[in-house]
Order: sequence, then structure tokens, then C-alpha cells
Amino acid sequence: MKAFARIGICFLWCALLALGQNRANFPWWNSPVASDIGLTPAQTARIKQIVHNYRDRLFDARNNVQKAEAALDEVMNDGEMNAEAAKPVIERVAQARANVSRVFLEMSTHIREVLTFDQWKRLVERWDEVKGKKLGDTLITPQ
Repeated sequence: MKAFARIGICFLWCALLALGQNRANFPWWNSPVASDIGLTPAQTARIKQIVHNYRDRLFDARNNVQKAEAALDEVMNDGEMNAEAAKPVIERVAQARANVSRVFLEMSTHIREVLTFDQWKRLVERWDEVKGKKLGDTLITPQ
């Protein structure tokens, strides 16, 4: 029973980490944000190229997460739960999620290289507004 509780806690922890990832799928470089931060056409073209270069790797990484999570579902829903047998599956899920983050962050750093520091600061500010974190000192609650 203690092992099952550990697996459940591990699963919940991994789920919380996954929720912390950026899951917005909108191309901000084609939105009003681009003009708000002063993105040039050359910068937009370079960002599109970077995203294009990473697209397959991101799809593959996300697909690997889904496969690993499906394997974990099978282990968790097995009538004869075996904590030892679950460990490699849990490790596979953790590695797959880490890889998604790694690929996304690598792509993000290349995009950051395209932006000036001021553009980066304004983009972060806009992102915080969009995510409902802060607007000045007032907390925004999403509607």
C-alpha cells in the first residue's frame, strides 16, 4: 500500500510539472504582440524558421509523452499492481516529459537570440498579462 501511495504521489507530481509547461499554441509572432514589441519582418521570418526547424522534434517529443503516459495508465489500471514493475514506466514518463521541456526550451533560446533585450522584456510582460499573472500591481483573474 505504501508503494502504491508513492506511485500515486509521483504521478501527481509529474502531472503538476506538466501543467507548468507552456501549452499555448498560438503564434505570438503573427499576433498584435509582434507589433507591440517592435518585431521586424526579418525577425518574424527568422522566428518562423526556428519554429519550423523544431516542429518535428516537438511533435515527436510530445508523442513520446503520450505513449509513455498510456503505458503508465496500463500499469496503474492493472488489477495486480506491482510497484517494482511500474518504476521503469514512471522513469519513461519522466524522461519523455523532460525531453519535451528540453526541446521547447532549446527552441525558445534560439528565438530569444533573435530578439533584443528590450523586445524580450516587453514579450515577457505581455506574456504575463496574457497568462493572467499581473498587470502592474493588480492581480488579474481570467474570466
